[in-house]
Amino acid sequence: MKKTNKKNKMKTIKIITIILAIILISIISFFGIYTQNKNKVSNSVKDYQYAMDINGARTIKLKVNTDTKEVIKDKDGKTIDSATDEEIEKNGYTKENVPNNSEDILNTENYKKVKEVIEKRLKKLNIQEYNIAVNENNGEITIEIPEDTTTDTVVSNLTTIGKFEIIDNDTNEVLLNNDNIKSSDVLYNTTSSGTTIYLEIAFNKEGKEKLEEISKTYVKQENNTTANTTGDTNVTNESTNGKTNNTTNNTTETSGTQKQITMKIDNETIMTTSFDEPITTGKIQLSVGKASTSSETIQQYATQAKNIATVLDSGNLVIKYDIEKNQYILSDIEKEDLVKIEIAVAIVILAGIIALIVKYRVRGIFAGIAYVGLVAIYMLLVRYTNVIISLESIFGIITVLLLNYLFTHNLLENMSKTEKEDTENITNKSTVKTYKQFFMKIVPICIMVIAFCFIKWVPISSFGMIAFWGILLIAAYNAVVTRTLLKIKTEEK
Repeated sequence: MKKTNKKNKMKTIKIITIILAIILISIISFFGIYTQNKNKVSNSVKDYQYAMDINGARTIKLKVNTDTKEVIKDKDGKTIDSATDEEIEKNGYTKENVPNNSEDILNTENYKKVKEVIEKRLKKLNIQEYNIAVNENNGEITIEIPEDTTTDTVVSNLTTIGKFEIIDNDTNEVLLNNDNIKSSDVLYNTTSSGTTIYLEIAFNKEGKEKLEEISKTYVKQENNTTANTTGDTNVTNESTNGKTNNTTNNTTETSGTQKQITMKIDNETIMTTSFDEPITTGKIQLSVGKASTSSETIQQYATQAKNIATVLDSGNLVIKYDIEKNQYILSDIEKEDLVKIEIAVAIVILAGIIALIVKYRVRGIFAGIAYVGLVAIYMLLVRYTNVIISLESIFGIITVLLLNYLFTHNLLENMSKTEKEDTENITNKSTVKTYKQFFMKIVPICIMVIAFCFIKWVPISSFGMIAFWGILLIAAYNAVVTRTLLKIKTEEK
């Protein structure tokens, strides 16, 4: 008798523990965890990511720049990089105002090239959903991207030219440019003094050979003191769009014979230096900012480095553009509409659980509690797998909840039938039978869902990902939680 009472107590403790865990997860999922930080209360649980058809979109219109710039030309018509008024008068140079975009580059082919470059930048910045269109007559480009905390940074990268050059400091001869870049990356190096962010520029085969030759030619001379010569140079970037306002680690004292190179992005000097030794790796590393222990500062430097890497990797714009329109457009669907959908789904779920309780009584109660736990975990899973919620994916969520209800109903029905035939291992036998019946029937749905995951169009891919995680959860959760609850209760008899 004592043994039986002890066994029943242990089963009761297990049931209470599982139910309390489900309640806790449900509170976190449905209501969140709110903490106070700097007099501001915020939800620590990650928010959902909504598609543009729900959350609205930032609409940006780019127009071809029509401004002019003043250039200095010599007697042969060649452009001079810079000259004083005295030099201009002495050498017979002339000043001319020329358009930023010459007429010969304003054509349909180049408009399309700009569109391709912008698309590459959006993908590099992990913008999963966007719309982009180009007017082939006047070159106007219209872009729609989701509105979030990174949107302003993304917009600032759209009109950056991205012109990269390594030039001879004396003759202004271009030694390396965008055509020689293979890839760019952001690296982290942590030491006792803090974490340093590096922008690494890797050159293609031709660029690697040129860089090695340059590093041999523009070598530091013994009587001179130069900046860091291996390409590991400090860059303080004060903007977020790849345009730089830079300083180097060290000052440079050179004689008239010291050969140096200057690295520029969009005609802004990043560094002027010579080399200690030949660079055979085909890579240059530039430290962005200084070593820091502040996570906020490190993130800022990392963002700056990522912006430059994005611009360099995507190629430079052949046409200069200006932002004519930068506006947030609200969605036709309001947040109140989503709340109404949530309430409607909750009412249907509640009605379904009540139906289970009426038909299967105590087992229906435990199955209903397990069902609520699955919904809670599913919503957390959607948040933390970064699935974008669109109108189509809302339908996917409803589909998953319906499938799980059908699974639960089938499991309870099989348990009732099995109980009449056999009094041992009722739950395990019923569970195996239900899994075989259920998943054999939804094989076509599983194949369709997996195929949808690989489609690049966000409305379809988001539906696929939502359903994919949901089906996985149905398979795992019911085997662990639902089966355990029902098994404990069934074995009490």
